[in-house]
Amino acid sequence: LDKKAKAVVLCSHLGRPDGSKVEKYSMAPVAKCLETIAGKPVKFLSDCCGEEVEAACKDPEPGSIILLENLRFHVEEEGKGVDAAGNKTKAKPEDVT
Repeated sequence: LDKKAKAVVLCSHLGRPDGSKVEKYSMAPVAKCLETIAGKPVKFLSDCCGEEVEAACKDPEPGSIILLENLRFHVEEEGKGVDAAGNKTKAKPEDVT
């Protein structure tokens, strides 16, 4: 932002949630820490893909910081994981881009 970028969109992964949403691995607390470090508001999005994320990132407000939710909440990030019942799952090749 100091070099006149319109906005910054951040994405990351945290922990090993095995492709499902696990609250203790949420990036939400990171957004609060980032606000302190940056000295400005951080818009936290509750997912890292989908229509809401695309809309928010398509034309962000100038000077804004956007943090996406943990990439590893989606099985496609690592290619495999476990579902809510503990069954092993694999990402469908057509869903991995």
